[in-house]
Amino acid sequence: MKYEKNSYFSHDVSKDVSLKDTDLLYRQLFYRIFNPLALYKVNYDAKGKATSVVFLDINPAYERVMGVKRQNIIGRSFSEVWGASEKEWHDIVLQVAKTGKSTHYEGLSPATGKYLHALAFSPLERQVAVIFLDLTEWKRSEDALQRSEARLIEYREELRNLAAQLSLTEEATRRKFATDLHDRVGYSLATIMHRLEKLSKEAPSESFKKEIENTMGMLSDVIQDTRAMTFEISSPILYEVGLEAALESLTEQLLRPRNITYDFKQNGIPSHTIDKNISILLYQMTRELLINVIKHSEASHVSVRVYRGQKRVRVVVEDNGKGFKKQNEPHWGKWSGYGLFSIRERLHTIDGSIQIISEPEKGTTISLVAPTHMEIRKGAFA
Repeated sequence: MKYEKNSYFSHDVSKDVSLKDTDLLYRQLFYRIFNPLALYKVNYDAKGKATSVVFLDINPAYERVMGVKRQNIIGRSFSEVWGASEKEWHDIVLQVAKTGKSTHYEGLSPATGKYLHALAFSPLERQVAVIFLDLTEWKRSEDALQRSEARLIEYREELRNLAAQLSLTEEATRRKFATDLHDRVGYSLATIMHRLEKLSKEAPSESFKKEIENTMGMLSDVIQDTRAMTFEISSPILYEVGLEAALESLTEQLLRPRNITYDFKQNGIPSHTIDKNISILLYQMTRELLINVIKHSEASHVSVRVYRGQKRVRVVVEDNGKGFKKQNEPHWGKWSGYGLFSIRERLHTIDGSIQIISEPEKGTTISLVAPTHMEIRKGAFA
């Protein structure tokens, strides 16, 4: 086949009478295709071993995308034009020439700096045509998107860690405040009560003694309210006795005044200890679940279960309320409401999980699972 040296588009190949009609059609398609296209010939030695891959032709798009001139590469070997850096593309040509089967390849072209997708096929024996798609901009956009997605994942992880850290920081603040309230205010109130008791015994008259006793009664109510407030701010039972006792006290404290019956059970081996931070987070989450039951479920009975194992601890809160409405089947089981979402995010930070089972008018069961011992995810509590 002859290859004209003049311009691809100005030369009228139909005037070349030496070419057959099919050859004319090939030449017209070859030069007018918009994607880079190269035609190679594979040379072999007497033993049938490939010795070189030679450029037979390229189209204008190949020149433009690859940054080469046709007159500088036609008749030259692939290695002479591109060197060893493009070995993968060179091997693709050899593979197709040997098997006769078309193939796809995608990757970076180091010599051109382009990211290319190639379709290689053999139109004639020992010849290989390769159509290239320049995916450089697409690859840059994809890489930028992946970097953005990676940053978003990092930011989300940081937010999860921050949520758990804020919960623990909040509890530390509440614990300090509750301790101060008990040690300072509680102690002062108890001291005042003892002095009033002493004054009551030394009262000069019955009326004066009666007045002191009335004051002592009021003070006793204040002391009880202060103790209740101390427990509400931060349960000392959580630190002094443990998670199960604290959750049982919490359940009674929240549900009994609202005439919601309850039962509490615990299973497992107490010797399997739970990290303090894990206990704090589970206590806070259970408190949030019980408050949600009170506010939204219209339940009359609640069951709280704690299952403690060697490596995992599970807290289950089950109510007989109105349950959740499932919006549509594909989204069933996803989170509705910020409260449950927040719990899930905090559990994720400590390698825990949450499971929700609910049906309209059949109540709701929510299970919180967390490790008993675990290093918080990297960077979470630095």
